[in-house]
Amino acid sequence: MMMSHTLLIKALLPALGLAALAVGCTQNTATDAPIEMSETSIVLPDDSVCQFAGRGATLSYQGKRLNYTCSENTGLIGDIVIANGTEITLEKATMSGTTITGSEPMTLMISAIELADGTRCFNAGQGATLVVEGKRLNFTCSDTEPMLGLVGDIVQEDGTFSVEMATLDGTTVKSTETKAISILSTVLP
Repeated sequence: MMMSHTLLIKALLPALGLAALAVGCTQNTATDAPIEMSETSIVLPDDSVCQFAGRGATLSYQGKRLNYTCSENTGLIGDIVIANGTEITLEKATMSGTTITGSEPMTLMISAIELADGTRCFNAGQGATLVVEGKRLNFTCSDTEPMLGLVGDIVQEDGTFSVEMATLDGTTVKSTETKAISILSTVLP
């Protein structure tokens, strides 16, 4: 029995699709593989969730680019600055349609961080805390042994944020690893 070319192509398409998907799938077994980076969301004290606006053309106001959209009427413009590992300074813009009508600088405290792997970490507070290899423990991710915590400065690059996670046995560092941040939650100081 002879199969037409159309039927043959229809029969092969699903298999070809799976083969095309499999071409890019490899397992990286290197121990120092780069971390998977994705854009970080910023949650403001009013529970607005701000998403990275992308790298292309976007709105601007007084020379500052709209980098995050928070709602139909608000966004974040200009640079986002994180100081002391827990303090975030940003500029909240108000919009009307496709026009930014004003902005307000804000300094907030990062209250919690959700890592890309789903781990939630909470602000360790101000004042005295552990110092790990010269870096302040700013967030705790577990209170059982081994303790997990985020140390040092949060690093930002093009809409993505990352931080160093330390695994501790008491006050001894067992290991450190750079982790991608999925969500930064903020509160008023």
